[in-house]
Amino acid sequence: MRWNINRFFNPENRFWAFMERVTDICVLSFFWFLFSIPVVTAGAATTALFQYTLRLTADEEGYVWKTFREGFKKNFGQATILWIGAVLVGAFLVFDLWCCQFLAPLGAVRFFAFFLLIGAIFVYLLTMIYLFPLLAFFHVDTRKVIRDSFVMSVGNLHVSVTILVIYGITAVVTYFFPMLFMFWFALGSYVASFFYRFIFYKYIKDDKE
Repeated sequence: MRWNINRFFNPENRFWAFMERVTDICVLSFFWFLFSIPVVTAGAATTALFQYTLRLTADEEGYVWKTFREGFKKNFGQATILWIGAVLVGAFLVFDLWCCQFLAPLGAVRFFAFFLLIGAIFVYLLTMIYLFPLLAFFHVDTRKVIRDSFVMSVGNLHVSVTILVIYGITAVVTYFFPMLFMFWFALGSYVASFFYRFIFYKYIKDDKE
């Protein structure tokens, strides 16, 4: 019995390792929410979040605050530009989709425009989910981030759709438990980071070869 108790309270016990990881994600989600409050800084906060979750998937996490702060400061300008651009493009696509309803007299044109926009929004979402993780992992220039995000998302469509499903589940859970939305987003990003790291290492390996 004594041996079991000592084993349970061992810091390297799987239970405590799991609880430590959950605690890290909780703290990370708080920092992400706090630094996203001005809205315009949401891109930099999300990049900082991924800088930590990507390290977390490789057991290289370090201190939450230190890693988050460094990621936020280092990528602030570039991530903010990407964030504002992504919001504008997303708003434009949604506005165009809304405008489709006014093409009622032109049924065939409306049908074609609707599905064209749905396809464009799908590609936009695929590219969008790679922007900030890629910036956090590679630290490349803005054009390359956008280009590589598109190439990686389309070139690994099955993985990209899986990541979209993860965030879809996160959105559903958030709908039922909205008070913990920041934790669900951080948790979803942590799970997605395993897939991101797999894709990123794949391209690193290809470059070396």
